[in-house]
Amino acid sequence: MIFTSFEFLLFFLVVILVRNSIRNFNAERWFLLIVSYLFYASWSVPYVGLILFTSTVDWYVARRLGVVEAPHRRKLLLLISIVLNLGLLGFFKYTNFLLNNVSFGLHALGLPVQPVHYNILLPVGISFFTFQSMSYTIDVYRRQIPPCQNLKDFLLYVAFFPQLVAGPIVRAAALLPQLLRRVRASAEDIEAGLALFAVGAIKKTVISDQVSPHVDAIFANPGGFDALSLMLGAIGYAVQIYCDFSGYSDMAIGCARILGYRFPENFQMPYSSVNITEFWRRWHISLSTWLRDYVYIPLGGNRRGVGRMYWNLMLTMLLGGLWHGASWNFIIWGGLHGGALALHKLWRDKMGKPVETSAFISTIKTSGSHVLTLGLVLVGWVFFRAQTLHEAVQFLSRMFTFDRTGTHMISPQILGGTFVVFLAHLMVGKNRNWAEEIANKSIPERVLAYSALLFIITCFGATDSAPFIYFQF
Repeated sequence: MIFTSFEFLLFFLVVILVRNSIRNFNAERWFLLIVSYLFYASWSVPYVGLILFTSTVDWYVARRLGVVEAPHRRKLLLLISIVLNLGLLGFFKYTNFLLNNVSFGLHALGLPVQPVHYNILLPVGISFFTFQSMSYTIDVYRRQIPPCQNLKDFLLYVAFFPQLVAGPIVRAAALLPQLLRRVRASAEDIEAGLALFAVGAIKKTVISDQVSPHVDAIFANPGGFDALSLMLGAIGYAVQIYCDFSGYSDMAIGCARILGYRFPENFQMPYSSVNITEFWRRWHISLSTWLRDYVYIPLGGNRRGVGRMYWNLMLTMLLGGLWHGASWNFIIWGGLHGGALALHKLWRDKMGKPVETSAFISTIKTSGSHVLTLGLVLVGWVFFRAQTLHEAVQFLSRMFTFDRTGTHMISPQILGGTFVVFLAHLMVGKNRNWAEEIANKSIPERVLAYSALLFIITCFGATDSAPFIYFQF
């Protein structure tokens, strides 16, 4: 049941109508919890028990952290939560990856073994709800938030359906207080939520889903296309994954807003970034801040010397790459970004405060930095999208050697999607939240805007919408 399906729209409409008719607040929370679990059950019934189990353990651990004072007992409680969450995540996501690499290593040492592979079904969104639940116990351990006293409220926090399967990762400090009081959406909330949902649907159905088949064809056979077609495929995937994931985030935030809840932004025009550090402040913000607060800073951040800081950056991004999937491609992707972040930090520290120059020179420098950042991101996306390391290397080697052999492909969908995304990044301010502004426009302007959004979805949206890319994570 994906956001762009008729089933979800019907489900969401029923949720709105029934919730607004419930007079008792306790019954309302039970209702939201039940429909959230039903939403996840539409993906996988057995793994509903997994969310229930891990959430219950984390709730109990946090309750104990609220009363236990002995440091060693508090650390033990936190360790139980972390080991449980990461252990289950590791089992479902990395068991076969680990077994394959152990088998490969033994073969390399001349010790032939029979490869072992288990048919483990990855629970949808396990990385998201694991990180969300685990961050809660860490925050309680740090005494940054009080423990949630009611199990029902905590279960709802973890399983709240708009952000359950693909984020954004909403911290307990931001969402739990909203769930503990009765909230209702204002007219402005509903309007902003509908606008966000509509734009997210356009990103997904009009751009991402239309671009997807052409990108898939290129990445399925990188040896069969010439360099320009491969470059088009890399650009196409950059457009696809941005519109797919930011589209989901817009719809998730929009759904919550229609119900009266506020989620933080997850994307802020990331392809406008002029350096890799800025890119990670604007791309998947909820994950990048999670990695900063729960991995980079605990490792020591920049507090233990320059060399340790670079190591911490690299290790954080390697773990971020591994979080996305059990593949060396994701690890290389994380390492590429970690190395780029470290190099940018080194460059910034060596160069010091920028020297004032003419507007022309400043524009040239900014443009060059922008192009370099986008080039790095595109190379990273090739590793991210390719199925194997061999395919990624083949793709990049043919592209960078400007190989003219193979099929030359021109995709109007990729070119059109790229133009739309480029135009949006060019015209919309990086920090501008236009959904907040739309209610202040005149009635004719608003009617025209909404009519245009509906027209675009109806006329240009893909009839068969694919699952969101980040569902696999």
